[in-house]
Amino acid sequence: MAINSFINRIGNIGVKKNYQPWEILLTRKLNLSSFLGFINVCIGFFLFLLIGYYGSVIEFLVVMALAPVVLFLNSKFNYISASYLFTLIGCFLFFFLSVKTGPEAFSILYFFPFVLVLTQMLGRSETYFHLVIQFVFCSITIFAIIFSFHFEIFKVVISESLIAPIMYINILLSFFIAFAFIFIISFDANKQEKQLKSALKEKEILLAELFHRVKNNLNLVTSLLNLKKNTITSKEAQDAIDECRNMVFSMALIHTRIYNSNNIDSLDFKEYLNVLANELINSFGGKDNLEVELNSEPINLSLTQAIPCGLIINEFITNSFKHGQIAGRKLKVDLKLKEYQGEIIIELKDNGPGNMTQQQEKNSLGLGLIKSLTEQLDGESNFSNNNGLQFNLKFKK
Repeated sequence: MAINSFINRIGNIGVKKNYQPWEILLTRKLNLSSFLGFINVCIGFFLFLLIGYYGSVIEFLVVMALAPVVLFLNSKFNYISASYLFTLIGCFLFFFLSVKTGPEAFSILYFFPFVLVLTQMLGRSETYFHLVIQFVFCSITIFAIIFSFHFEIFKVVISESLIAPIMYINILLSFFIAFAFIFIISFDANKQEKQLKSALKEKEILLAELFHRVKNNLNLVTSLLNLKKNTITSKEAQDAIDECRNMVFSMALIHTRIYNSNNIDSLDFKEYLNVLANELINSFGGKDNLEVELNSEPINLSLTQAIPCGLIINEFITNSFKHGQIAGRKLKVDLKLKEYQGEIIIELKDNGPGNMTQQQEKNSLGLGLIKSLTEQLDGESNFSNNNGLQFNLKFKK
């Protein structure tokens, strides 16, 4: 716990209240990488002194003096200026260490974890420009090292006896710093994941509460419509209120099903249709007046698709009950729902006359609503006569 607390204190240097999550993560990675790099430089400095190599003392002292400035820039200014200083310090140290110890010492290995941490710190669309510039610095430094090796511009200042120890130190320290950087990345990634899970859980709770409130409000509207219907004597007005009540109920039912299922992403539309069909049957006087036969595959639909589909099905059945009944025959509506090649196909068919009456054509709130909802789904629909009125709807899931 003490180590975690210390790591968090170092990481949070310069984190400002107005920072976005990715900016906080970038700042923390830069702070921790700078601190870890400082520790690695100190270890390397003392190991080199221990084996008797004094050729890079000045470079090590310069880096150890400048490393805390990265944290200062992060705290007082911003992470971009601090990241440039971090890159320049690394390029400075690795260049002089490489050219002074020669290619056999493998000092150039330090560039691999160095590039790794730069990518992790600045690998976002908002900071790609700065990442490219700092990659250019690194590339120029690497090419300068290779150029120096090839043309022997800098004289190697280590003895033959020190090449092997320095090589081993460089290999061990480069791998150590790589693993340490990976630890930093994993440490902050796990912390961010916990924050995201917490935020997601909070969002789910808020959305569930929203669905609950919407459900209650729509149910209240349904109850008010029922009360209003009881105060009206006009049959036409009562029918209009029934239609509105059924449409409101079809929307309220979706919010109810989603709230009860604890799944805010999708809705089991087959189960929803079972409940909706039974409600419509009861609304129109029971099974003696209306029969709905449902033939559906288990299909999940998003909220934005479920509501228009529910309203379309509600409107078709209502329209059939009003205009599709034949004397002496019970109205029957067949409802088929399936998914085929990424498309949802809905087929509705009644056993009525099979043609649009003038009264139906004028029913703009009915057929006009179906056309509007079909457009909302970016789907295709058509009516046809198939021993009754048939409606086909197809849209991409």
